[in-house]
Amino acid sequence: MARQSFTAAQILTAAQMTTLQDSVWSDDVNTQTGTSYTLVLTDSGKQVTMSNASASTLTIPPNASVAFAVGVRIQVIQLGAGAVTLTAGAGVTVSSLSTSLILGQYQVATLIKQATNTWIANLGGSGGAADSDQGILASQIFG
Repeated sequence: MARQSFTAAQILTAAQMTTLQDSVWSDDVNTQTGTSYTLVLTDSGKQVTMSNASASTLTIPPNASVAFAVGVRIQVIQLGAGAVTLTAGAGVTVSSLSTSLILGQYQVATLIKQATNTWIANLGGSGGAADSDQGILASQIFG
């Protein structure tokens, strides 16, 4: 979502509110049961669940293929028994404090787009430790 400029006492339109809501977090879930998945634009702000007994791969595509807005967050939740490997598409950089981008069962990762082809992966422990709405600042939403 492009940064919005608002003035004092301005009333937001329904379209602006919808865009704002979609850009932050959504309760919508995109359920994936296969062994490979590449993120799509409609995953913005959603939860993508991965549920397969075999190992699987989730790919973060380059901006040239899928132009997510900078600041977009996507939660990846591993529900299946097989490990999920987070993979950077061609030209994409994924940085993380974790030395591994592999999710175990019930582990959650929050992906945050920082620049054109740069993402941060916050891998939490089991039980959703990466879920934190408190990390969203008003300046990130309103510029």
